[in-house]
Amino acid sequence: MNVTLRLLPQLLRQHRWLLAIALGTATYSVILTSPVLGQDNASVSPEIMPSDGSVEAVDQLAVPVGSGETITDIQVRFVDHEGALINATAADRALIADKFDLEPGDLYEPELAQIGLSRTANFSVSGQANLTLEPTAEPNEVVMAVTVAEPNSFFFDLGSGIPRPTALRGPERPTPVPATSNDAGGISIGARFGLANIGNNNQTLSLGIEGGENNLGVDLDFRHWLDDSSGYGLNFANSRAKEPEFDNGEIEVETPSGDQPTVHRIGGGVEYFRSLAPNLEAALGLSYQQVTVREDIFSNDIVRRDELGNPFTVSDDGRDDLLTVNFSADFDQRNNTRNPSSGSRLLFGSDQSIPIGDADILFNRLSANYTQYLPLNIFGFSEGPRTLILNVQGGTIIGDAPPYDAFSLGGSSSVRGYSSGELGTGESFVQATAEYRFPAFSFNAFDDDVDVGGLLFFDYATDLGTGDEVIGEPAEARDKPGDGFGYGVGMRALTPLGTLRLELGISDEGDSNVIIKIGDRF
Repeated sequence: MNVTLRLLPQLLRQHRWLLAIALGTATYSVILTSPVLGQDNASVSPEIMPSDGSVEAVDQLAVPVGSGETITDIQVRFVDHEGALINATAADRALIADKFDLEPGDLYEPELAQIGLSRTANFSVSGQANLTLEPTAEPNEVVMAVTVAEPNSFFFDLGSGIPRPTALRGPERPTPVPATSNDAGGISIGARFGLANIGNNNQTLSLGIEGGENNLGVDLDFRHWLDDSSGYGLNFANSRAKEPEFDNGEIEVETPSGDQPTVHRIGGGVEYFRSLAPNLEAALGLSYQQVTVREDIFSNDIVRRDELGNPFTVSDDGRDDLLTVNFSADFDQRNNTRNPSSGSRLLFGSDQSIPIGDADILFNRLSANYTQYLPLNIFGFSEGPRTLILNVQGGTIIGDAPPYDAFSLGGSSSVRGYSSGELGTGESFVQATAEYRFPAFSFNAFDDDVDVGGLLFFDYATDLGTGDEVIGEPAEARDKPGDGFGYGVGMRALTPLGTLRLELGISDEGDSNVIIKIGDRF
């Protein structure tokens, strides 16, 4: 098997960006996290041109605007790292063609082409891809050519690198709602590396690593794509983190020895994922975790209760066995996955526990997340989309509500102006956000064009008075308010690493925080 670095020049540019960002934030106390969502680099370009089959062309991830031409044929081509065409099976070509909602005979629509190209880029086995329109003898007809870089290669991604949806649990895996207790505040960064398309069998093996001042974790993942836009995955995960359910209240509650509680999760699972309809993806899985609370990240001592006598876990011995059937769905109708300006996205999840072990935990955890993107020209300072974003999220736990699986509110993905988990930890929650994005300016750095925009936001969340329904009542013990709002301003830069956000949030209690985050909020 030939193992090559995929698009090495691009990777080196990303390292320069990472170094620049790290140096720029080294003197600040910030919230720094990796993206839960993979960032797409699709954009729109006006030209119609034949594909030259080069790696540089594949690296662009751009779609032509077109002029409403009729598509006479869709050709999928695979090239190696030197740009030479390689043989591919009809099944491989069909697998890529199925990512597009365009067929021969259709009128070319750039928005549909861009969505399909983003799906192809997110499809880990396929690697990098681009799309061109090639002229035919007839002036109003074109051939849509999709060129895919050699997938049999080593890859490296900042963030989780796991596409939505996934029904498995592990560090940095995307979840339907970010208001989860399985998260840690403070400075943190994650990366994933591995081998794609092992043995040309549409299989990927990767290792995700996450680390920071309050967390440390690994996630080993194996996935196999089948020929019908479906596949299965397996994972093993091990993580320790100072999670928000046991942190950031008006009252500091520690372990009896005076340490901050650290949650240890170890386990794995298996999932099946597939496309159910255009723009609709779903995953169904079975996951197992053993959850304990430790004195610190490197401690072997299990702690069952806090210094006030409140339990950390359901079982008396401090070891909770949690077996769950997980379902996750993603209905994505955004016009642009990198910088959407219209459309919508709906995320849904359900986790049904199966009682096992001394904990004998029984619950169903439901969650949903809806985002609407509305073009709205209020103001802006350069060319680019002006967008009002409305987001509403909610969730509830029916049955037992372990604190480590409850909904924790506050932080960079919840109510900005509050620290992670500072607002509350409840059995149920509702959260709403209004955010206005506008273009500001653009510049060139490291041979990359960077668009910079501003944003104004307002966030609100409430635990609906359910903080005392969580086992151990961690929010009540720490005197968390249970509801609140935040507002502020920020900037977004569309870089090769993804969307870089710099935000200032102010809470209704007058506190403020600065957030630096790689990865978009919605």
